[in-house]
Amino acid sequence: MLRVVVVGYDKMLSALISGSVYAGHKVVGAMRIDRVNYSKFTLFLKDIFAPSHDYSLIKAFGSKDICAKSVNSKDFIKEIKKLKPDVILVGSWSEKILTEIANLPRFGTINCHPSLLPRHRGANPYFWTIFAGEDLTGVTFHYVNEKFDCGDILMQEAVTIDLDMNAGQLRDRCSKFAQGMVGELLNKLEKGEIIPQKQDDSRATYEFQIEYKDTIIDFNKPKLNIHNHIRALKPWYMPIFKDNTRSIEIKKHRLMALDEKYRNAKIGSIVFENSKLIIVRAFDCLVEITK
Repeated sequence: MLRVVVVGYDKMLSALISGSVYAGHKVVGAMRIDRVNYSKFTLFLKDIFAPSHDYSLIKAFGSKDICAKSVNSKDFIKEIKKLKPDVILVGSWSEKILTEIANLPRFGTINCHPSLLPRHRGANPYFWTIFAGEDLTGVTFHYVNEKFDCGDILMQEAVTIDLDMNAGQLRDRCSKFAQGMVGELLNKLEKGEIIPQKQDDSRATYEFQIEYKDTIIDFNKPKLNIHNHIRALKPWYMPIFKDNTRSIEIKKHRLMALDEKYRNAKIGSIVFENSKLIIVRAFDCLVEITK
């Protein structure tokens, strides 16, 4: 049985904790994003009156709720030395972990990245894989080193992307895969049955944080590109249609055949509008937008 510390939040935190426990390992501590986002006093009140799913999960599994503002802080190091984990698992965490901290446990620190590394290194691979129109992504467990998502691969599985799946649904699917994989990973790690594989940097792609400009839909693109862009943003970002001085949020969308009577309309122009929806002339289709 390995002693495990998990660093992460939301679905991936839940997956790594529950998958580790169900495989017979002990999650001795967890670091949740609330520790970074809130002051001690605010978090104290929140945990009493509106506890997050992360906090409830940590308590349910009897793990130590690690009190630190950063994984690179003295407080975190102090907790790790007390808890003496064999491995630290990381899922959905934006901080770069210092090498001396990553190397504290016997088996080091392992990140769970939701893509088929070395493709889609960096931020929000859920968005970028769907935006690129890919029908296959994956879950990769790899060692943490001095560069984001570049460490040796320990385990990797492919995950299919459905045509109408949005980024949130892909996150849920990847988390379920991670939950099933992490127990096997820890078991093999304990038995010395894993041979780390170096990543092929020549195949690597690196993605960046999404900015406001990335939420604006380009109707000069073919219909599949428009569809992929909109679903890649959901549910965390609201897709935007820019109409001169207006910015209209795309709550729902439907692609329709390009009617002959609108073929001469300017691409990106509104050909119909009422209080509930608009229809936009796109490159090779019409897009019905629910406002």
